[in-house]
Amino acid sequence: MKKRLLSFIVGITLLAAGTPAFAAAQEGIAAIVNDSVVTITDIKDRTDLYVSGARENTTPAQRKKIEQQVLGKLIDESLEMQEAKKFGITVADNDVNAGFADIAKQNGLSPEDFKKHLTTAGVNIDSLYAQIRADISWAQVVRRRLRPQVNVSESEIDLTMNQIAHGVGKAQYHVAEIFLNVPDPAQEAAAHAEADKLVAQLTAGASFSTVAQEFSQSPGAANGGDLGWVQAGQLDPALDKALAKMHPGEISPPLRSARGYHILFLRDLHQSTSPTTAAVPAAAGPIVTLKQIVIPVTAKDSPAIVTAKLARGQSLKGEIKSCAEMDKKMKDFPAKGTGDLGKGPQSSLPEALRPLIEKLAVNELSEPVHSPTGWAMLMVCAREEAPKDGAALPKFGGEKNDEPSREDVANKIGAQRLDKMADRYLRDLRATAFIDKRI
Repeated sequence: MKKRLLSFIVGITLLAAGTPAFAAAQEGIAAIVNDSVVTITDIKDRTDLYVSGARENTTPAQRKKIEQQVLGKLIDESLEMQEAKKFGITVADNDVNAGFADIAKQNGLSPEDFKKHLTTAGVNIDSLYAQIRADISWAQVVRRRLRPQVNVSESEIDLTMNQIAHGVGKAQYHVAEIFLNVPDPAQEAAAHAEADKLVAQLTAGASFSTVAQEFSQSPGAANGGDLGWVQAGQLDPALDKALAKMHPGEISPPLRSARGYHILFLRDLHQSTSPTTAAVPAAAGPIVTLKQIVIPVTAKDSPAIVTAKLARGQSLKGEIKSCAEMDKKMKDFPAKGTGDLGKGPQSSLPEALRPLIEKLAVNELSEPVHSPTGWAMLMVCAREEAPKDGAALPKFGGEKNDEPSREDVANKIGAQRLDKMADRYLRDLRATAFIDKRI
């Protein structure tokens, strides 16, 4: 009898050990999300991924804070995957691999080299694959469930086009954001504290795009939080006021809107002008023709890799002695930002960049300049006097029509509306879910 009882107990134990719930219990449950679990190992793996490219060693206290942020992200991913399963949405491995390849490309590496880099850093690559799968799944849920509900009327397009037309002379900002939703006043303090932590990480050198992809609660997070170009007056008043005081390359402190906290990154800025006001200003200075090579640097790069990329940028100064050589060498550096910048007034360059360009002789390559995307090396290919007959000045990047099309406006309105709807969707999932945090 005792032998049969012992066999029965052993059988139950073996059966339980084969279940995911038991396995999770063995390695420690961090949270239960409906019928799924987030484990301590999940948090460790994702945190390892996040800190693998930190330029400075992460202290135990900093890691603890990051782990809490990661837990919130993993809970959201669990809800997103459950919703995708509910509607029969599955993501093919080929799509996940393509997403991995895109991230590798952003880091200036092939997928194979990126895997080696992560493995060497002690990162469990499966954690990144899981995040990519969740992001793609949620995007498909939003597209299937919410996109059909987004309708932009012709009158809305007319109104926006009219606002743009009357906004000539207003500043235009190329902005990225990290958004933390505050659905409940009880979460106010926690959300503000988390926003402060993210700003500290960004000012310490973390990549804005990477942090946005990991922690932002807006659907635009998958694109690194990029909002594209926005005109003064188009955003929430608190955000608009902050942007008016920022310079390109700056990151804002946490900004409170009606929906939650925003962290803004001003990528670029220009003042829109009408053809009648584009005449040469009194102190326009010379017109310069520029070319640029960019060596991308991301938050996932180790200090050794960042230093190696800097050294490579410095070595180019001895290799490139003319714009013809610059054209040939640019083909070896296909990162975003590399290429012909065109010609424009030296005075229209960002204030931080202007002194550097002023000192460069024609056909002289600059030392590496730290930019939001990495190390940039610039060359002045020509310097000429500005026209004095009132002619319009050329613009860097070529002569382009800054006026958006009706289709551009409709897409932007629709994307903003879809973002808000997706925020509400995820907020409702959190509100109705059974979430039991254990740590």
